[in-house]
Amino acid sequence: MHWYSPGTGPSRRVRAALAALAIAWAAAAAVLSSSSLVHGQPAFPAAQPPRGGLPATLFAGQAPLFTDDGRIKLLVLPLNPTGLTESATEQIGLILQKNLSNTGHFSVVGPREVNAAFEKERPSLVDCREIACGVESGKVLGADRILVGTIRSDETRFFLRIRLIDPANNLTDYEEETRFTNITMDDELFRLANSISRNSLRVGRVLSTSIRGLVISLGKRQGLKIGDMLVIYKQDVPITNLEGEQVDVQRKNIAIVKVLNVNESTVEAILSHQVEEPQVGQFAATYLDSGRQIEQVENTRRELDTGIRLANKVRPLELAPVMLADSERKKWQKRLQDAEASKRFWLGIGAIGAASTAYNLNFYDTSTFGQLRLYGSLGVTGYGFYRWIQARTEVNQIMVEGRAKGFVFEGVAPSITAYGPTLAFNFSF
Repeated sequence: MHWYSPGTGPSRRVRAALAALAIAWAAAAAVLSSSSLVHGQPAFPAAQPPRGGLPATLFAGQAPLFTDDGRIKLLVLPLNPTGLTESATEQIGLILQKNLSNTGHFSVVGPREVNAAFEKERPSLVDCREIACGVESGKVLGADRILVGTIRSDETRFFLRIRLIDPANNLTDYEEETRFTNITMDDELFRLANSISRNSLRVGRVLSTSIRGLVISLGKRQGLKIGDMLVIYKQDVPITNLEGEQVDVQRKNIAIVKVLNVNESTVEAILSHQVEEPQVGQFAATYLDSGRQIEQVENTRRELDTGIRLANKVRPLELAPVMLADSERKKWQKRLQDAEASKRFWLGIGAIGAASTAYNLNFYDTSTFGQLRLYGSLGVTGYGFYRWIQARTEVNQIMVEGRAKGFVFEGVAPSITAYGPTLAFNFSF
């Protein structure tokens, strides 16, 4: 038999029960809190970078668009279409761009990346399709080559013409035209990409020299194979401007080497022809295409034998803005001239018909012949002005196309020509 003093026993047991209950409640709350934290994390994900954004831009102070890994830095401009929609043209350009990247020989930057990079900083270079603005874009981005192209279509075939431009001198390094259909498109664009790759100059550096030969920073990654011939040259001849300031250096070919062993990123080569001993840091260049490689080696061999460069690099004086001739621009100008000539012709026919109608109304003849003359002049007037409206619409459409491609301008444009300074005005109403 247990005895509890009144006012003490029950109070202690209640307090002990309450304390145990509080401890259990705190433990449960801790468990629930940790569980809710664990399961609540997916509801508050960490911020992710926006999809489709550029990894880096020149204007943000970050790394450039091109990867500096020894591959050729190729800037691909949008194709100029004729007879195709913009969406179809863009898809064909993307396929070609992907094939060029898949060769493994190019670091490729396409229109989408360029437009995103230039949208705020250089809007004038957005959607660039011509050589002039393409060269400017290439210099800003540090491209080695710029690919420009035109594509047109008839009812069954596509005609694609590409040009590879060297931004250092605005000269065409390689060009090719191909034809394909919807069925042969993939195969033909794949072949074209490999043809562009084989006809692009590979440039590396001499890494080491020994009695056995040279080690050069070109290998399987750049497409080289055993038996390829390379030209060794150095940049040591200064080029100065009229003020005597050095603006560039000219290359001097000194040797020809032959590849004996190929590694992933280097080759081992022996000297085949030389006028100087190659040194570490000098340059090595070749083409993968056998025809261009043989031509380069033969020209260099004759140069080394005679001591005279066959084609010296000349930097012309920039007295005026360079106007680059473009076959597409000339075609557009011819279409515009024909449309304007048709517009003037039918305007004249309509005016003659209107004058004849006014004469017949003024000297109205109720005879059958007089009525035929009146109706005939009315018909000529109506048909002439109808054709004039059609020609005028065609001229407007051609002008819109020209503005989109950068062939025309609106405003005042001073320029210097062979005949002296000129001032051009062009306004649309």
